Amino acid sequence: MPAAHTLVAFALVAAAFVAVPGPSNLYVIGRGLQSGPVAAVAGAAGCATGALTYVAATAAGLSALIASSQVVFAGLHYAGAAYLCWLGIAVLRSPAAEAPRATGNGSLWRSYRQGTLVELGNPKVALFFLALFPQFVHRGEGSAALQVLVLGAIFVALGFLSDSMYAMGSGRLSRWLARHPRRYRRQQRATGLLYLGLGGWAAASGGR
Repeated sequence: MPAAHTLVAFALVAAAFVAVPGPSNLYVIGRGLQSGPVAAVAGAAGCATGALTYVAATAAGLSALIASSQVVFAGLHYAGAAYLCWLGIAVLRSPAAEAPRATGNGSLWRSYRQGTLVELGNPKVALFFLALFPQFVHRGEGSAALQVLVLGAIFVALGFLSDSMYAMGSGRLSRWLARHPRRYRRQQRATGLLYLGLGGWAAASGGR
């Protein structure tokens, strides 16, 4: 188990990292604008699940395999970029006569699943964990894998909190837009372009 001062230092570093907008933040913002705050929070939970998967992979040493295999890394990277572009195309092609509602279990599950895939499609998360966690793992403080899991849980919790704040803010904006159909149609196009832009940026950045 990491020492208290280690946990505090790591929490400060993690908070600074999650405060910078990234793929998960942009996804939940787009989801909130499109489907409201509840669906966006479900998407944020999916992103947290994807990050937690990478935490477990880091603890098991699988992230080292991703880092050492350019083919695996590039494959995950471009698959994630393609998925974001597909989301953008789907939003642009969907009817925009009225605001979609995301209160049913199917809609929430779809948001959760998409959020998970968006995060899993960003292997840089795994590389970030692989580079960051060893700096806070110390001998004499228990199993290295256990220390990584504890630190990872803190990181994922902070990330979920950050994404949820973005989700609630964009979701409330979506409700206002829903009362103004013309603005909502413009917003929906902007959401689709946001996904496409994020996917294009991910693809252009390559496997670096």
